[in-house]
Amino acid sequence: MHLRNKLTRIGTALSLTMAISVPIMTTNPLNISAAENDYYFNDSFEADVNGWTGRGAATVEKSLLAAYAGRSSLYCSGRTASWNGTYKELDSTVFKAGESYSFSVNAMYERGASTEEFKLTLQYTNSEGTTAYDAIATAKVSAEQWVQLANPSYTIPEGASDLIIYVETIDTDTSFYIDEAIAAPTGTEIDGAKPLVFTPGDVNCDGIIDVFDMILMRKAVTTGLDNKNFTKASDIDKNGTIEIADAVQLEQYLFGKITEFTFNEPPKPDNKWDDYSETATAQWIDFYESSIYSMGNTYRLTKKLEAAENGEKLTMAYLGGSITEGKKYTTPFSNYVKSTFATGGFTEVNAGLSGTSSVVGLVRSESNVVEKNPDIIFIEFSVNDHGDIMYKKCFESVIKKFLDLPNEPAVIALINRSKGGFSSQEQMVAVGKNLDIPIISMDNALTKAFNSGLLSTGDYFSDEYHPHDKGGQLIADCLGYYFRKAMKTENRSESYTVPSTAAYGTEYQTCKNVDPKNLTGFNAGSWTAGSGYGGNALPYSYTLNGGSPMKFKANGKGFIVVFKANSSGMGSIDVTVNGKTTKISGNKQYCWGGPDAELGYYQETSGELDVSISGSGSFTIWGIGLIE
Repeated sequence: MHLRNKLTRIGTALSLTMAISVPIMTTNPLNISAAENDYYFNDSFEADVNGWTGRGAATVEKSLLAAYAGRSSLYCSGRTASWNGTYKELDSTVFKAGESYSFSVNAMYERGASTEEFKLTLQYTNSEGTTAYDAIATAKVSAEQWVQLANPSYTIPEGASDLIIYVETIDTDTSFYIDEAIAAPTGTEIDGAKPLVFTPGDVNCDGIIDVFDMILMRKAVTTGLDNKNFTKASDIDKNGTIEIADAVQLEQYLFGKITEFTFNEPPKPDNKWDDYSETATAQWIDFYESSIYSMGNTYRLTKKLEAAENGEKLTMAYLGGSITEGKKYTTPFSNYVKSTFATGGFTEVNAGLSGTSSVVGLVRSESNVVEKNPDIIFIEFSVNDHGDIMYKKCFESVIKKFLDLPNEPAVIALINRSKGGFSSQEQMVAVGKNLDIPIISMDNALTKAFNSGLLSTGDYFSDEYHPHDKGGQLIADCLGYYFRKAMKTENRSESYTVPSTAAYGTEYQTCKNVDPKNLTGFNAGSWTAGSGYGGNALPYSYTLNGGSPMKFKANGKGFIVVFKANSSGMGSIDVTVNGKTTKISGNKQYCWGGPDAELGYYQETSGELDVSISGSGSFTIWGIGLIE
């Protein structure tokens, strides 16, 4: 822009300066009449919430704090998961299966991650009577920018009923605003938010460099600006800091002393992954992208992969159930990492054990994983765990145990699902997000692919729970995509501190498997020692053969008992510690003669534990997880 065009506004701008008392928001003066444009609905939220309500834990309300058009918008808050958001039921007399429509919603968030990906989704009941989901539109945006979620020709799936549209985010539970939610006949191009263009010196991002920018620049230098976009535009010399030098350049530019700005950008990192282009089709890239529930903090992962690229040996461990033990995904993914990153040598640790939960996984984690000194650890128990608090705490405790290791491994949660749709995703996501670790959800990716018709269940499953070779390769492909994406500069975290908070509890993280015979005062009583289960996974056993109790003493807070479990025909034991008795039954639902585990005893402080274990019927102990 020429200086004379800018200076014509200075007099007016100065007279208006004293009147400016509210935050400057990036808005669009759009104010459309539904009747004039023949829209099916045009929700502007000027009077009320227009039939939108909270989804999941979320709540909604009309807000005057931000608006894309007009004076108000709909504010969605209280979210505890990414799928929590805001929804609207569609009128069945207007919106019909198999027909096409144009949809548009504008969305904005203020605080949280540097970028956020929004999604406009259709929820419906399919012809088989089950709930299904389909993406209408997605868009990524930076904080404090409005973005349009639009699809001018979206076809509602055949056989769909009970139609609901809702706005959610892909990864986070941040609060957000929506405005100008519109549905129109198919092919209608609905005006919406356009990406902001960042021009150095145009501090308020209004497309003109003028005295208003100088006013905001002074505030940026002295006290800082709340708006991240304004802050970005204030860094005229692009050195990453807002300082007097930026204000001086802006002043000189406004008064014609300079005609262009001088930049002092820091050198870009030499990162080959920034130039990597995916070779898969857009459809499969969307599948891989759908598997990333949360990027999480990538600092540890990228450091380990960089070290491997520079010749250091890489050890990668997998802790999980039969999906992991079956090697359908671990083998192809390990081969990929070995050939792509591990120039100095590679070791795989497969610590999968059929039929086991994260409770059993915690007990055996010390010998099966920690002693191998892994650099990267995957944890996979999503079709083995259930909603009991013990599963939740042990899943969280084993992750915390790994994160606290001195070699600072990267820890990644891998979530699968059964053919019928069962998964422990919700509770595992709560843990993963609290600890800010990567979360890869085959549950999300597969559910979307099955609903859209990209895949059938036979393209992935060999039975109710397990992937076949091609299914395992799909998991490996998703993991490989995540590694490549994490390595790009834009996704790299600068540091990582293990959070001190817990979603459910990490009091069991010091648990490790001990053989009672090595403890003080051990007496086997009527229990007969054996070879254990799963080779080195659970290396010893004790089987009940009479009425005399097993006795021993230990120092700690308590212990977890791992035992043979089945749906029927198992005995029970009485675990007595310091005079307090807990009964444990070997008859467990969802067990088929493999290991299960329960808490035998726990106290808040460490001390002497005087233990006696007696029982009746057929009962086998496969582990004693001492909580130190």
